[in-house]
Amino acid sequence: MRVILMLIKKEFLQVFRNPLLMSILIVAPLVQFLLFPFTADYEIKHINIAFIDHDRSSTSQDIIKKFLGSPYFITHGILPSNDHAQALMLRDEIDFTLEFPVDFEKDLVNQQKTEIAITANAINSVKAGIGTAYVQNVIAEYMNELMAVSKPDQGSQAQILATNVYWFNEQMNYKNLIVPGILVILVTLIGAYVTALNIVREKELGTIEQINVTPIKRWQFIVGKMIPFWILGMAEFIIGLILMKLVFGITVQGSIVLLLGITAIYLLAMLGLGFFISSVSENQLQAMFIVFFLFIVFVLLSGLFTPTEGMPDWAIKLNYLNPLSFYMDVIKIIVLKGGVLQDVKIQIIALSCMAVIIDTAAILSYQENSK
Repeated sequence: MRVILMLIKKEFLQVFRNPLLMSILIVAPLVQFLLFPFTADYEIKHINIAFIDHDRSSTSQDIIKKFLGSPYFITHGILPSNDHAQALMLRDEIDFTLEFPVDFEKDLVNQQKTEIAITANAINSVKAGIGTAYVQNVIAEYMNELMAVSKPDQGSQAQILATNVYWFNEQMNYKNLIVPGILVILVTLIGAYVTALNIVREKELGTIEQINVTPIKRWQFIVGKMIPFWILGMAEFIIGLILMKLVFGITVQGSIVLLLGITAIYLLAMLGLGFFISSVSENQLQAMFIVFFLFIVFVLLSGLFTPTEGMPDWAIKLNYLNPLSFYMDVIKIIVLKGGVLQDVKIQIIALSCMAVIIDTAAILSYQENSK
């Protein structure tokens, strides 16, 4: 135990004496955590829209006024032709055009089929999809108002009204998902990336060979290396939870103790992964490439940016090997849904098994490479 404590003390001294490592561990994660949620946002707040009105009727003008009154749309007026609209869209000056056909109002009054052509700039498919829904909502709202005014005598008839209720995210605020997700990413980077680079650096400097000829056992060296970064990772996570509450107003709905316990297990898996990568890498550049390759795969499959349910079968099966996916589920269930131990027992078992397997592989790999 004394040997491990001495190694932990040595590791903390080494971390605090290295300004670059300190900035990677403390400054960079905090800046990223405070900056990314304001940029990684799927909410569309401003949409540039223009109109092509072949009808020039009061109905088409009323619909255009509905868009003028919406805070989401920046209108660029009525354009003379499709060619003009296409030129503006090519320069990214407008995102949408609405084209009213000839006899639009007449067909509407006569209850004949008529259409409004919605053209979207789909270079940004997310903005095009969400923006189209906004446009359709404005048109549907106007049509509902028009029907209520044109048929007042039918107000006594039975009506079916649909209301939306959003559980766990009532305001549909994307930050409620992206902020905890970014915190998960930062904890992952601290666990795997920093650990891998730190150990490979000692290999490059030759100090790790000096330790190998001492009476220190291999497992003692690994434990002494992992515990300081485990403590730093937990500290970063706790600071992140505090900032999540103070800056973004996101409160953990479930048990914080349970969340911290699962985070501790997850960090052990990530530290073991970083240690394993460092043992098979010859230099920091190799370790960096391996970590970032795995990191990108883990994040894309985790369900942070795209739902895992929409992935192909092979990706869903591959996700069973992704610790970040299980931990992301834990974050969603505990932070947003207020889940309890019973709700995350599968994730706990999976992460625990991964931690044991990865840490064992790291120890065996280090013993093999240090002979």
